[in-house]
Amino acid sequence: MQQAAKAQPGLIAQQELDDVQSKDLSASAQVDAAKAALSAAQGASRVAQADNERVGAIAGYANVIAPLDGVITWRYADTGALIQSGRDSNDQALPIVKISESGLLRLRIPVPEGAVRYVKIGDELRVRVDALDRSFTGKIVRFTRNVNFETRTMETEADVPNKDLAIDPGMYANTQLQLGHVDHVLTIPVEALVLRGDKHTVYVLDAANHVHERAVRVGLEGSKLAEIKSGLNQGEHVIVGGQEKYQEGELVHPVFTATPVSDLTRAPNSMIDLHDGHGGEQ
Repeated sequence: MQQAAKAQPGLIAQQELDDVQSKDLSASAQVDAAKAALSAAQGASRVAQADNERVGAIAGYANVIAPLDGVITWRYADTGALIQSGRDSNDQALPIVKISESGLLRLRIPVPEGAVRYVKIGDELRVRVDALDRSFTGKIVRFTRNVNFETRTMETEADVPNKDLAIDPGMYANTQLQLGHVDHVLTIPVEALVLRGDKHTVYVLDAANHVHERAVRVGLEGSKLAEIKSGLNQGEHVIVGGQEKYQEGELVHPVFTATPVSDLTRAPNSMIDLHDGHGGEQ
């Protein structure tokens, strides 16, 4: 209309032009107001969506999912109790329940200082639970590498499978850990060894039954037998006990006795039964 009024002055009244321009400005203002209302509605929608997600997250805490499979061993809260939320590890929030992973139990063993050097990750050990009259097999999974100053023991942990849930957590157990083992080696009775300073010697008989003192190198030493790594040959005879009564080169008339073919040593005051099913010692 403005273009037509400029092309032909006086064709359109000024009042009419002013009315049309006023309506145009009013419509533009209404569009701006509608855009502002739309933006506000979108903001309110985002707030409502965030609030919905917050409420959904809170509702999710109604279902507590354990991080492991186990058995509830203690309940700290009853139905209707108000539970404080644990926002971080510093909160002294009361737990709801205590869960025990009873399918795999952890056994803590105080290993004496003298046996620490034999302990290795992955070693198997025998576990005897007297309350159940049963034995289980465990495996060493970790140890502290630190000997307690007061007890002179190193705390060692072993995992014990408990698939049938026969063992209840907290039960006492006795363990048998193999510290050293050799097969098919030359052995002599420990009574045949004579300590000379820091070296071991034995009294050996030659083919003519004359006594000779000989140095030997000892390996594993049990309660009855000692492993001889060098210094003796298979089939040679040694004197057992009372070696101080014999002289080098002395002629003797030996009385031969049989010696055990195997030996198993257990720690003093051990509670593990080291006898096999036939009543003989292993």
